[in-house]
This record gives sequence, C-alpha cells and structure tokens, in this order.
Amino acid sequence: MMGYQAFQRTSQYRSHQIISGLNPDQRFFLGYAFAWMINERPETIANQVRSNEHSPAKFRVIGPLTDMPEFLNTFDIRAGDAMWRAPENRVKIW
Repeated sequence: MMGYQAFQRTSQYRSHQIISGLNPDQRFFLGYAFAWMINERPETIANQVRSNEHSPAKFRVIGPLTDMPEFLNTFDIRAGDAMWRAPENRVKIW
C-alpha cells in the first residue's frame, strides 16, 4: 500500500511515539479502517454489488490489509485468527 510507504517516511512514523497507547503503525492502520467505516443497509450493499465495480467499504479494508505482512505483524495476527490470510493466498502487486 503506497499510503503506508509514504507514512513510513514521515517524522511522526520515525519518532515511534506512543499516542493513546498506540504506536505509529497501529494508528495508521486504524485510521485507514476508520476512513471506510460507514453504516449501510443490506439492500444498499446488494445494489452496489449489482451496479458498481467498487467493493463495499468493509472489503476495501479487509482485502488490502490482510494482504500486508506489516498489518499482520502490527496486530500479531496469526494462523487461525479471523483476519489471517495464508502467504500463498495474499495478493502482491509490487
């Protein structure tokens, strides 16, 4: 994820400051997820799936993040956890 790579170049990331008990990696990933946090009715989601090429918000978070080793390491996600995706099933574009 290019946004995460850009964040790693900031002074906020490099300072490794803990804010509200969260390190910079945790804050980044939570911020990313919060940006997509919306409440949609099931019929709205069904209509979107039928008529729009973009994934519903929930999957715009789960999909990319579960492909990122950095995310999995940040939250200590392991095989058997709900957000675990085996390495051979992860998408890697670059």
